[in-house]
Amino acid sequence: MEPQLQPQPRLVSVDLVRVFAMALMVQGHTLDVLLTPQVQSASWYNFWLFCRGFTAPIFMTLAGFSFALATSKKWTDHIQFGSPVYKRIRRFAFFVLLGYAMRFPVHSVRDLKWVAPEHWQTFLQVDVLQTTGFTLIALQLLVLALRSKKLFIGVSLALSFSIAFMAPLAWNSGLIQSLPLAMRSALVGTGGSLFPLIPWSAYLFFGAAAGFSYTMYRQSKTSLLRLAIPVGMVLMLAGVKLEHASHALYGDASFWPSTPHLFITRIGFVMTVMGLATFIEGFVRPKASTIRSLAEESLLVYFVHVALLYGSMWNPGVKQYMGGTMGFSHAYVFVLLMISSMMTMAYFWNRAKKGYPTPSYAFRTAIFAVAAIAIA
Repeated sequence: MEPQLQPQPRLVSVDLVRVFAMALMVQGHTLDVLLTPQVQSASWYNFWLFCRGFTAPIFMTLAGFSFALATSKKWTDHIQFGSPVYKRIRRFAFFVLLGYAMRFPVHSVRDLKWVAPEHWQTFLQVDVLQTTGFTLIALQLLVLALRSKKLFIGVSLALSFSIAFMAPLAWNSGLIQSLPLAMRSALVGTGGSLFPLIPWSAYLFFGAAAGFSYTMYRQSKTSLLRLAIPVGMVLMLAGVKLEHASHALYGDASFWPSTPHLFITRIGFVMTVMGLATFIEGFVRPKASTIRSLAEESLLVYFVHVALLYGSMWNPGVKQYMGGTMGFSHAYVFVLLMISSMMTMAYFWNRAKKGYPTPSYAFRTAIFAVAAIAIA
């Protein structure tokens, strides 16, 4: 059994990258909703879409990295079944439940019998929350099974690259296509899922392996993260150079959603950004608590801004009123307003939870109760 680690200070650099990704996420969704079709057909828009594709890998890699940090701090609590393990599995399962709830196909469970097949397909499509929740549960079960950090690193890395490199084959597998819709939609994107487990869980497995590697070298943490810059840049270059090889090896079917060369490019980008954040960290230490307050509310920001922009079963969204009506300059003013409002909400809600835990808990309970009653 490995020794229990003493709690380590929270990494400001990880929080910085998460806040950066939050801003990118809000920007991407807002422009997607507001820009006119003419703007979206401009030559630069495809390049912007490519850059936007780095947002989800940042969140997923950091989710795996943070899982490793939290597990290492209380290692003995997480290698055996007990209250800490049950509690975190419930929390991860909540991510899955929330992800499906955001696509609930009717306003009331009484209307489920009238749901058309295409609406069931939409409901079962997997997004970031479900894939993150499912993979974090798998990571915790892997910790329980292996009970060794070194073995966990090796297995997680092997799973990460195996999932990434076998993704094109899985997407075109007759066996997977024959599975029930719920399982097929969770595994691959042929049913419309934007972030299926294959290949997106690979980022969480990679992040978890990187996180445990980080915790095992305490004396050189800063140098390890700064080493991420050259390593990340090499990976990005390798990913770009492998595009033609990927085309030749896997063909063009489902190429962009599943190609391994994009996985290599994206993890290289994430590593580079994390390395750069270690340099910035030295200039923001007096504001570390603010950055942490923002980073801790990434789930809240995701849920609220998606509901505001795209709508939900409870509300119409900006898309229904102003979708596709703005040029770039006007849309970006709206982007800045959205980012500012989401960060302000995150900061004050985080402060409220910590300063007034009982009222904030009662408020959250009331929100969930009202939502449950609304769909009953």
